[in-house]
Amino acid sequence: MSINRRDWLKTAFFGSAALTLSPLELLAKETPNFNELKNSNEAIRLCFNENPFGTSPKALESMQKSLNLSSMYDFKLADVLCEKLAEKNQLKKENILVSAGSSFLLELITKFVSQENGHFIIPNPSFTIFEPIAEFLGMSKTVVALDEKKRINLDAMRDLIRKSTRLIYICNPNNPTGDLLSREKIVRFIKALPSHITILVDEAYIEFTNQKSLSDLVDIYPNLIITRTFSKLYGFAGARLGYAIGHPGTIKNLKKLQSWSGAEISVVTMAGAIAAMEDQEFISKVLDNNQKVKDFTVSEFNKRGIKTIPSSANFVYFSLENYKGDYFKKLKDTKILGGKTYEEEGKWTRISLGTIEEMERYFEAIS
Repeated sequence: MSINRRDWLKTAFFGSAALTLSPLELLAKETPNFNELKNSNEAIRLCFNENPFGTSPKALESMQKSLNLSSMYDFKLADVLCEKLAEKNQLKKENILVSAGSSFLLELITKFVSQENGHFIIPNPSFTIFEPIAEFLGMSKTVVALDEKKRINLDAMRDLIRKSTRLIYICNPNNPTGDLLSREKIVRFIKALPSHITILVDEAYIEFTNQKSLSDLVDIYPNLIITRTFSKLYGFAGARLGYAIGHPGTIKNLKKLQSWSGAEISVVTMAGAIAAMEDQEFISKVLDNNQKVKDFTVSEFNKRGIKTIPSSANFVYFSLENYKGDYFKKLKDTKILGGKTYEEEGKWTRISLGTIEEMERYFEAIS
């Protein structure tokens, strides 16, 4: 895929300016009561799937020590970080592209595939923060509803492929539903696709599951790209760090759309991330507590006759169809930020998992 520098610069500089609100701002704006509560120090945030258990103590210590490097450009830590990520995924550093959060990578990959315009396919609801960017850059889209079990419908997505299709997006586990497609099912799907279609698999929550990542397949399928984030398990939502895993040739092409790969990540964040990967005690604490809170949350929903679906992430998808009262007003009155309504039929919404104490306060609020 060749890059026309003049056309790219024209799109890059004027594209974002033409959008009244960025995709992330749109996402926040759609969250009920966000503007009223976003500046409150008392509000409980159960809307963005953040890590309620904080950041790894070892990461924080490393970040503190790295502050004295803030006056200099980094030419070393990015390589060390990529090597660590490659080792973690049993790949080479040429398979890794780091960035300030995985959302930036979703945008970068979208811009890459949009050079030939074309068509993309996305499930709904899902984490399609890149959708308005793709449309602005001239791509057409097909939105595919979830199946009756609230799962991403791969069969329907495959049936809607066109000659012009350039991108298919799969979030697994899916956000906002938490449903996990089996590795085998996705592999069969990938094998059946033409090689010119980029398959973008967002594995932001894969570490909350016992399922093996698809990262070992990127050298076999150059059209497969995996994105991961440090925002969830590692508690780096504010520090901003994500990474893409792909075939070396694919990663090399993606880097052509960056003036300096990884330059948007601070030395403080990179130092913290390297330490965070080594803090197994903290990782185990987060995973254990997340499961306990999830079990508690589902149990409390069941007691109230509120329908849920199984979650493989750090949030729960549930239906307000049988709920009596103004759910979002109750949250506002008790200073709790919850999710939005994702599906009007059944009034399906999502709640992020906080600490046990936060979830107790949540259930008191909605009772």
